[in-house]
Amino acid sequence: MKLSVIIVNYNVKYFLEVCLDSVSRAARGKDIEVIVVDNNSSDNSCSMVMECFPTVTLVENKDNRGFSKANNQGVAMAKGEYILFLNPDTVMPEDFFSKTLAYMDAHPEAGALGPRLIDGKGRFAPDAKKSYPTLSVAIFKTIGLNKVFSKSAYFNKYYAVQVGEREVAPVEVLSGCCMMVRRKAMDEAGGPFDEDYFMYCEDVDLSYRIEKAGYKNIYFPEADLIHYKGESTRKMTLSYVRTFNEALVTFVKKHYTKKQARLYVLFINVGIIVRAILGTIKRGLKVLHMPLFDALILLLTLLGIKDFWVQEVKNILPIQPSIVYATFPVYIALWLITLYLNGAYDQPYRPLKVMRGMIIGTVVILAYYGLLPPEYRYSRAIIIFSGLSGTVILLGLHQVLYRMGILRFIPYDKLPRKAVIVAEQNAYVQTSAILRQVHYAPDLSGRVSPNADKQDALATIAEMKQLLYTTGINEVIFCINGLSYSQVFDQMEHCGSAYEYKIHLPGSQSFVGSNSSNTSGDLYTIDRRFNLSDFAQVRNKRLIDIAVSIIFILIFIFTFFLVKKPASFIANCFKVLSGKNTWIGYARGTSIGNLPPIRAGIIEPYNILPGYQPSDTVKNQVNTAYAEHYTPLSDINLLLKNYKYLGGS
Repeated sequence: MKLSVIIVNYNVKYFLEVCLDSVSRAARGKDIEVIVVDNNSSDNSCSMVMECFPTVTLVENKDNRGFSKANNQGVAMAKGEYILFLNPDTVMPEDFFSKTLAYMDAHPEAGALGPRLIDGKGRFAPDAKKSYPTLSVAIFKTIGLNKVFSKSAYFNKYYAVQVGEREVAPVEVLSGCCMMVRRKAMDEAGGPFDEDYFMYCEDVDLSYRIEKAGYKNIYFPEADLIHYKGESTRKMTLSYVRTFNEALVTFVKKHYTKKQARLYVLFINVGIIVRAILGTIKRGLKVLHMPLFDALILLLTLLGIKDFWVQEVKNILPIQPSIVYATFPVYIALWLITLYLNGAYDQPYRPLKVMRGMIIGTVVILAYYGLLPPEYRYSRAIIIFSGLSGTVILLGLHQVLYRMGILRFIPYDKLPRKAVIVAEQNAYVQTSAILRQVHYAPDLSGRVSPNADKQDALATIAEMKQLLYTTGINEVIFCINGLSYSQVFDQMEHCGSAYEYKIHLPGSQSFVGSNSSNTSGDLYTIDRRFNLSDFAQVRNKRLIDIAVSIIFILIFIFTFFLVKKPASFIANCFKVLSGKNTWIGYARGTSIGNLPPIRAGIIEPYNILPGYQPSDTVKNQVNTAYAEHYTPLSDINLLLKNYKYLGGS
């Protein structure tokens, strides 16, 4: 056996489907085996592999064993002279194995080889080649200096910028997303991945050991590979930074002296704190920049309306500053809360949500105003006119600043993008029919012929770049039916990163791609969509939980006799308030499968009938319907109907 390809999968069925299709095309006519090790996926990945790729060896783990252990399971079964560790979110061209195996055969000094990596828009991904995490390299990476000075061989040594993007050369570390290893070199280096690493840095450790065994790690840009969810697309959350640096510490303790390791760990911990602070500030500004802008506008509107009303309309004494300081912040906070609850800051942006939030906010403020002491009730007119004026000003400034590029959001009417499908006529008809069933699918402009025969197509593939530019089309869907992966790579490079790209397999129900560092691998699919996957609905569910719990506690003294177990009922109220539970959860004793995860429920999502317990089949159907059609009214109706059982039946 020449080559064994090992792919570790966890809940990325559609990416795996495209990956395996590209691997099988590249492996045609070659002595290659493919092994998929699944880490207990819940998205039916295993069924897809068995149905669509019957020649693939499938290992079904009953738990998530992590990247290293799962890969080592594959190595134990592999028969190849070479081992290719490959991530499931990758796509290779048809000539990938021809080029890489030829180089490895011709260069016995090469212990491992890694290709040039590109992201889902065809841009070079720098994590294809890296350096060992020395103290300075790790510090610059942890605090982000390598990004600030991305061209510097000193500050950005982590990404080995001293080696050119198109230069075949030895490097210290290759990316574990696609790492071809000579079996002999790996054995001499002490075996495959170190299982002390659950995630991250296992590729650093293996690269280090291969080089110490006297072999070279070769960066080989003559072969390209798409990596959808690569390092450049990972969001720098505190969890990621901590996990990554814990892996670095494991590497250091294993390969450095104790003195070096102690100093290294000290600086890395400092780096984690610095990066966490900077990351928190950055994420906070990203989330809050629009609410903060709105708060400023509403404050200026209130002040302007107040002065105009006092001086020009009523000609009365000025309102005392102490009263303004006591009331205006509350008014602004109430407007922002109602804007938020009405989805004004959700994507896509809709002016109607802003109008609705401001109107409701104004009503709430007027109600609050009526509860204030007489000395704080200076004029309802100021609130009403500020609400009306603020609505108009916010809507106008949102649009102006969006067009200036200062505020960034997705306008509701811009959501349907314009797309073309690169396919033969028959494949185009089938693909377009599937695309029309997809939520938020782009508007379809037509077909691009994958060859020189234009027929009724908008253009041939050779003319596609000009077509995209002149017509404003911004998304390309490649149908791999009469089209090669090599053509996909060529067109992505030719047309550039200004466009979005998806790949569709014949017979598949999905369109796989990755558009930016903010999407970290995305897809269109006609699989069932769940309302509980939507952030706005998850937020609303939590708000219902909090509001209902508070109301239940306040009215408990009047309603305790309506509940079967009053003490448990109050305890449940506090459990829900703390976030440990939700009032309505999935039916107990059933597997949620690919349903969106939610907290454990106090009661189940159906009307409780004492002495009757629905079958598991019925419970699964109820769970699915609840997740798919959820609205806040769903919870309210169930709570009202099952009120007596909220302390237990």
